[in-house]
Amino acid sequence: MKSKIISLFVCILLISSAVLTVTGKLNDEDLVKSKNIFIDDYPLPPPLSIDMILEESICRRMSWRTYTSESVTDEELSTILWAAYGVKEDGNRSIFNPYGTYSPIIYVIRSDATYKYNPENHSLILFKTGNYLHLGQYDTPIKFGLVWDMDVEPDEIIGMGDIGKLAQNIYFDANALDLATITTGIYVEDLYELGLPSNEKPEIIMPLGHPSQPYDFTYDPLPENNLPQVVNNNLTLEEAINNRIIEKSWNNVPLPLLEQSQILWSAYGYSYLWDNVNNKRHRTLPSAVAVYPFQIYAANQDGVYLYSPGTHSISEIVSGDRRDAINESLSQHNIDIPSASLIIVPCYNTNLGGAYSIGFWYYENGAIINNILLEAAALDLSANVIYDIASESDLRSALGISSQTNLKPYSVLPVGNPYSSPNTPPQRPEIDGPTSGVAGTSYNFTFNSVDPDGDDVYYYIIWGDGYIEDWEGPYASGDDFIISHTYSNKKTYTIEAKARDTFGDESTIATHEITIPRVRFNTDFHFLFLHFFEKLLELLYLI
Repeated sequence: MKSKIISLFVCILLISSAVLTVTGKLNDEDLVKSKNIFIDDYPLPPPLSIDMILEESICRRMSWRTYTSESVTDEELSTILWAAYGVKEDGNRSIFNPYGTYSPIIYVIRSDATYKYNPENHSLILFKTGNYLHLGQYDTPIKFGLVWDMDVEPDEIIGMGDIGKLAQNIYFDANALDLATITTGIYVEDLYELGLPSNEKPEIIMPLGHPSQPYDFTYDPLPENNLPQVVNNNLTLEEAINNRIIEKSWNNVPLPLLEQSQILWSAYGYSYLWDNVNNKRHRTLPSAVAVYPFQIYAANQDGVYLYSPGTHSISEIVSGDRRDAINESLSQHNIDIPSASLIIVPCYNTNLGGAYSIGFWYYENGAIINNILLEAAALDLSANVIYDIASESDLRSALGISSQTNLKPYSVLPVGNPYSSPNTPPQRPEIDGPTSGVAGTSYNFTFNSVDPDGDDVYYYIIWGDGYIEDWEGPYASGDDFIISHTYSNKKTYTIEAKARDTFGDESTIATHEITIPRVRFNTDFHFLFLHFFEKLLELLYLI
């Protein structure tokens, strides 16, 4: 009897091996693409410390088209990826999305393989083996494929805007490291060759390498006009990212003209450095085919003004305080717009940019937003972003440009000194969920935190198996947040969770344990076979 069982076992093993070879179920590359399985996760070294001042980084921002064959170090790559899309010590991203829907994916294409950047672990996850550096334009040792995940954020103006924000930080850190890059929108469809999922849309490819000749800049101040000269503050890019303050109300105290000048310049101005290699000044952000179709409007307590980048000056459009009217043109929100000292409204001129993909102008809007938030941090100011415009015509009317229907406002950015009212952090969340279970089974967990001030709350959850929920929300104070999670291995896991209110104050950490006593594989074909073999071996042992 025992010999018959052994023969049966061998036959099944041979058959299963053949089937698995045909189906490819044990192929590492397929498993890597699975949403819930990380096989090859390569930690990146700590980012380098760069002491270049933020304003100088903005002024040195430029696109480069010829590169050497010199490699990029892992330390340099780590520094750029963290600035682009990393997770800060406070749990927030290096860029800001007001809805928490961080939909960009950074594919890191190298000669050996293509990887996904994992912000939560600051690591590279193997996506596809092989050399795909031929994708897109330019010959460099690394290329970034910037992809929009439509399942995470269905609105392209927000998803592509986030790509514009992170691309700015790639520019800034690359240049500060004496590396170079460029934003390319041509041939981005080549990224489909990687086998992207259907919910991912390739948007931008950014080559990264060493410039073919050294940077060479000369200080050449902007022309004197009715705005003060641009000056350097004290923060580096890293410090500006870490010191960024997002607020929902301000003290309504007018900003000095110098601070208004700095904000407007960062949004759309010209560099105070002359590029001796290309014999030109660069803009504070890139644009497609040398077209800059945005008009930047600024509203304060005295009126609405149009910023002129070429002369670094402003001209009055309409006098009087229009901040209430701007607020009324927006959708329902909980931001005190009229209390902001300065409101910036980037408007896309369809007469100038219509010949190029509209997605790129969403990108440029994001770049504008990113620069304003960083410069506000350098000035010790706070800001916020609103995409929800209820009526474009009402907003144009508030700005005094009602007849210019060719101008499309994409976002509204209030800036000012934060209102110093006391804020109470949310209470430690309560976690309700199973304390035991089986591997491969999805379980629901409920998180609930009450904010004493009634503010909305976000949840940061560490599952204990390498997965993190990065500030999910917002959810109303006291409302249940229910989310499912699946554990794959036999172990006792400690779930850690904290809540954060809309002012950035965080609760203490709550914990919850769940024990997975034994492994139960999912219904993938090879897992069923392995489970069957386990039982068969037990039977053989008993005979």
